[in-house]
Amino acid sequence: MNKTFLFSLYEEAVRVSKPKHCLPDYFSTFSKGERGCILGAGKAAADMAVEAYNYIGDNAYGLVVTRYGYENTAPTGNIEVRLAAHPVPDENSVEGAKALLAMASRVAPTDKVIFLISGGGSSLACAPPSTISLDDKLALHKFLLRSGASIEEMNTVRKHVSVIKGGRLAAASKGHNTSLVISDVVGDDPAFIASGLTVQDTSTPHDALAILDKYGFDTSSNIRGYLARAPELPRVTGDYTLVANAQSAIDAAVKKANANGWDTHIISYTEKGEAQKVAKRHAEIALEHKKAGKPILLLSGGELTVTLGDSQGEGGPNQEYLMALANALKGEAGICALAADTDGVDGSKDVAGGFIDEHTLTRATQNGLDINALLAEHDSFGFFDALGSHIKIGPTRTNVNDFRVICIA
Repeated sequence: MNKTFLFSLYEEAVRVSKPKHCLPDYFSTFSKGERGCILGAGKAAADMAVEAYNYIGDNAYGLVVTRYGYENTAPTGNIEVRLAAHPVPDENSVEGAKALLAMASRVAPTDKVIFLISGGGSSLACAPPSTISLDDKLALHKFLLRSGASIEEMNTVRKHVSVIKGGRLAAASKGHNTSLVISDVVGDDPAFIASGLTVQDTSTPHDALAILDKYGFDTSSNIRGYLARAPELPRVTGDYTLVANAQSAIDAAVKKANANGWDTHIISYTEKGEAQKVAKRHAEIALEHKKAGKPILLLSGGELTVTLGDSQGEGGPNQEYLMALANALKGEAGICALAADTDGVDGSKDVAGGFIDEHTLTRATQNGLDINALLAEHDSFGFFDALGSHIKIGPTRTNVNDFRVICIA
């Protein structure tokens, strides 16, 4: 089995998760002649707006905020597309969030509001309370990214240090609200996708403080003081529909693999945990299948984490997973694997992930790479860069978490 076929499975998972494929059917419940306000945030927001315009036309108006480099690929008519930073917010994230809130507050009660939500919305629509500066919010954000906190924990904190998250965007609208959502959250909990901009949330400011305590956030930060007196989240109403997630992506890859004569086994749609630990467990599963002597593809989704601590290594969860997997497999013949983020960016560099096979460890040694030292420093980017084994696809304008496939031939 070669890299090309595994990459084609990844491409299929990404294809079915793009707005052009997953969104049009859901607009059929709306009248083409009906006036509607389109509001959105996330990596897929611009292309979601394209599909809204394709269906509703000039009767659609509104605003979406997406990441730099993720501009719309076709016209959006009266739906404005703004750009901001991800994963660390910037001033445009703040301005975009304020504009979304302002437009939502002006919606007429007779208008329909369609919220187009996807992963990345937490950073792209960032509006801290007036008593908290953007610098304070950025310090919190950077801390959470390096802490090893799950996306659920990060979003719980973010939504209580915000005036738009935790359902506040939808609460600002007087129209009939509908949310169409591409999930980048393991388990698809609506409250955690883009920090729940448009859905009811039951967490409290006390929950956010407990998470900061858990990971040792600066006790002198004024964010703690704000959370001690922060208001509860608002009550939110409206319809909610999930249009794409990890399961739909992996199922599409499985269908393609089966059509090519491969047996498949899904380890989990919702894998979580430290990348190195998960890799060791997956290596054990792969070796068991290898021992059985039957060719098979093992697929998994979800989102892994890397706790950096004081290390200065660069990379991402998919690259670290693969490096640890290669180390655990010890060059076992007939096993190769690909892991990549469906948004096209794994960690801090513009690579989606990587590929390993039975020759990876030998090639690493020949290139003077100490895989154990690199794992300790979490420098997975350096490892795959030296081997020329990265997966590069560029911005996909969608995100349904990680895609991993191990081939036992």
